[in-house]
Amino acid sequence: MLTLSTKSRYGLKAVLALAENEGRGLLQIREIAKLKNIPRHYLEQIFNQLGKAGIIRSVRGKNGGYKLAAPPREILASEIITLLEGGIEFVAEGDDRDEVIDGLFQAAEEQLLEAFAVSLEELVARRRLSRNVLNFDI
Repeated sequence: MLTLSTKSRYGLKAVLALAENEGRGLLQIREIAKLKNIPRHYLEQIFNQLGKAGIIRSVRGKNGGYKLAAPPREILASEIITLLEGGIEFVAEGDDRDEVIDGLFQAAEEQLLEAFAVSLEELVARRRLSRNVLNFDI
C-alpha cells in the first residue's frame, strides 16, 4: 500500500486553516492544533519545516502567531506534501534498473504530483462549497 504520512495530512490541515484565515490576522499554533485536532508538539515540528521552506511566516510577540508567506493562490498542496514527505519518488536510484518499470513509475510520479497541484485557494473554495451544500433525504 502506498500511503502518505500523517505529517502531510496534518501539514495540509494546518496550512489550510491559515489560508481560510487569510486577511483576518494571525493564528497561534495552539489554536490551530486544537481546531484541527493535531498534537501541538508535532505541529510545531511541521511548522518549523514549513517556515524554513518559506511557506509560512511566524510573528513573535504577545499577539504573535502564524500566517502564510504568500497568497493562498500561489501555494500548492504538492509543495507542502513534497516538502513534508522529503519528496515523492517511485523510481529509486540503484543497480537494478528496468527501463520499462522505471518509465511506468515515472509516469505515476508525474500524475500524482499533477493531482496534488492544487492551490490552497482552490482547496478553501472546495471546503466552503462542501459546507454550503444542503443534503435532503426523502
